[in-house]
Amino acid sequence: MTIEGRRRRFTEMRQLLTFGVVLGWRADRRRVMIVLLLQLGQALGVGGMLLAGRGVADGLLGSGHGRTDVSRAAVSAVVVMALAFVNSTVNIVGLTQQSVLRVAIERDAVEAVTSATARTDLLEFERPGFHDRVRLALTAAQIHAPNLPFTVLTVTRTTLTLATVLIALIAMAWWLLPLLLVAALPSIRVALLQQRAHFDLQRQLTENQRTAGYLTQLLTGRDEAKELRAFGLSRAFFDRLAACYDRTLNAEVAFRHRFLWKEIRARLAGQVMAAAAVGGLLVATVAGVVDAPTALTALGGLLIGVQQGIMITSVLRSSGDSLRYLRELRRFTAEVSGPPAPPVATRRSFGVLIARNLSFAYPGGARTAVADVSLDLRPGEVVALVGENGSGKTTLTKLLTGLYSPASGELLVDGRPAPAAELRALSTVLFQDYLRYKLSVAENIALGDPAFLGDRGRLLEAARRAGAARIVADLPGGYDAQLGAEFTGGTDLSLGQWQRIALARAFFRQAPLVVLDEPTAAMDPRAEADLFARIRELFAERAVVLISHRFSSVRSADRILVLRRGRVVETGTHDELMAADGLYAESFRLQAAAYLDEPVSRPPSARPV
Repeated sequence: MTIEGRRRRFTEMRQLLTFGVVLGWRADRRRVMIVLLLQLGQALGVGGMLLAGRGVADGLLGSGHGRTDVSRAAVSAVVVMALAFVNSTVNIVGLTQQSVLRVAIERDAVEAVTSATARTDLLEFERPGFHDRVRLALTAAQIHAPNLPFTVLTVTRTTLTLATVLIALIAMAWWLLPLLLVAALPSIRVALLQQRAHFDLQRQLTENQRTAGYLTQLLTGRDEAKELRAFGLSRAFFDRLAACYDRTLNAEVAFRHRFLWKEIRARLAGQVMAAAAVGGLLVATVAGVVDAPTALTALGGLLIGVQQGIMITSVLRSSGDSLRYLRELRRFTAEVSGPPAPPVATRRSFGVLIARNLSFAYPGGARTAVADVSLDLRPGEVVALVGENGSGKTTLTKLLTGLYSPASGELLVDGRPAPAAELRALSTVLFQDYLRYKLSVAENIALGDPAFLGDRGRLLEAARRAGAARIVADLPGGYDAQLGAEFTGGTDLSLGQWQRIALARAFFRQAPLVVLDEPTAAMDPRAEADLFARIRELFAERAVVLISHRFSSVRSADRILVLRRGRVVETGTHDELMAADGLYAESFRLQAAAYLDEPVSRPPSARPV
């Protein structure tokens, strides 16, 4: 590596170490200072015990005149024991403070990762690399960030301890120092090589580890259990999980074997140098250059020094991963300061929303998901989107509601270009794959507009309009009932009941643009017919975008847009589209024939919508 490359690496390492210490300082600066002072006290205590130990040796063996001094030995022994007790007490207190500080650091680091994720453009979630970055950052936040300040403190304490030992050795046998330093170099070199290689290995295994996590959720999750039992899938996923761990295990074994002999050779070289130092000390003692008490004390210091060198090597080996993980955490959270931004206040009205020539493609997509689509939406209108699966219906609604930004085209609200935040403030969305929050019923509904979580009147009205009030009345605890059978006292709902709760969430938001993506997929026919018969009344003075595969649900819409491969291929009312006798009419007759049990011929090119 060039000098410039080494300088850059050193600079980055210094910045990462600073970043790690700042995490601890920001989490609890008072506790950081306490831990630092305790570490310093431990280091000084070791040096003090070593010097007091020499007093014991001098008193028992005689210092240069061959006379014993029992009283001096006794006093020195008491000092050693007192320092040992103080040191052990300081260690216990330090570990207690460190445990609390670790939790505080983890909290702040995880909050930074989740905040950065919340601020990330939704489109990034379509990229596999983004999920690798999230996993690395979370691993750093939960494991490496809490440990790194203590790694730094451990290195500091070990270095200080080593320094006190070296000072004592200088006073007794300065010529031992070069041998002690040379003994540590081989192990330190191998540790630095190993730390870089291990992080590269972990990065290569990141997607494999994510797969293992997903398979573990499949095998242990409550919602997944029924389908795994019904189809007998447990063994298949178990074998896949085992294969993931086999890949990790094989890679880890190969890595460890690669460095095993390097570590053994480095340790052996260090031990040879340490043995040479001990041999030199014995020769010097026999020759009378060093007296026996000094030799014994120097021998103890030498052993402590070797032990501290081994500890530094171990810390370097483990801290290498921490620094590299911390790099990912630092990059991922670089723009984050504080919690996620509060939601923009929901807008109550607009005159017209115009979409002009919208186009959009997913990262790595084989084709354009939405291509050159134009439409306008006005309060009081119901616009239906129909089309085969993958035709771009849901993607189009995500563009209209500001969840995705179009690759080209524009969105205008009352004649002005509308940023994504404004579009989201105008919209409420009931997704086909809506979330079922394992919270109370009240929270499930009121999360439609978090600014009004405590508005009980608004909550009751939303539940009534969605037809959820009768469901809630039958629950123990009513609106305060805990949903999710895996929680103590929790209860679960049928899919149709969950859909009513999700619909109530959409009502609670009271936004002027409403997107309903298959809003009755889990409802029975009577409930579905009732909802669509009253949809204009329920969403009066709001613009409604309705996605449905059931033509009985969309035939009363003011306009129907038929999408195919991301493009609008037909538009009009139900009667106009039936008169045009195109794709919509063909698909309508096919669906009607299925209900009436009447065969309908269709051209080979026609597909159901």
